[in-house]
Formats: sequence, structure tokens, C-alpha cells
Amino acid sequence: MRFLTVLGYSILCALLLCLFSQINDLLKYIFSLGALITGVQFFKRHESRGMRIAFVASTIVLYFIFAVIYALYVAAKTGQLPAAP
Repeated sequence: MRFLTVLGYSILCALLLCLFSQINDLLKYIFSLGALITGVQFFKRHESRGMRIAFVASTIVLYFIFAVIYALYVAAKTGQLPAAP
């Protein structure tokens, strides 16, 4: 059950961070705020150090995976790599 909890929060937070990094208008800050709130809620509910480390580490790894998947999707669709912000 702990694994699914960490994985669920990490996927949500990583997805929100990925959207934050890809969107260029004012809406991006809503996704940043959502990721922050998700992290705060996780830290409120789980006080053990191992769960917190697993959450942060898996969020970072999943963020990079989602960013690469999005870059590959954009490259396949347009034939060009997305520009770095």
C-alpha cells in the first residue's frame, strides 16, 4: 500500500511539474501551485523519512521520464525537437 501511495503522489506531482515546464503562459503557475500543494499534502500525511525520500526521488525520476516522452511526442508530430525554455 505504501508503494502505491508514493507512486500515486509522485505521478501527480511529476505530471504537474512537466506541464509547468512545457506551458509558456500564465496558466503554468497554476500547475506549479498544484505540485506544491501535492507535495505539502504528502509531507503532512507521511512523516517517515523513507517515504519522503522515496517521494522526492521518484518525482524527480518520473518528471524526467515525462519530459522525455513529451519531447519525443513533439518531435514525432512536428519533425522538430522542442526549443529549450
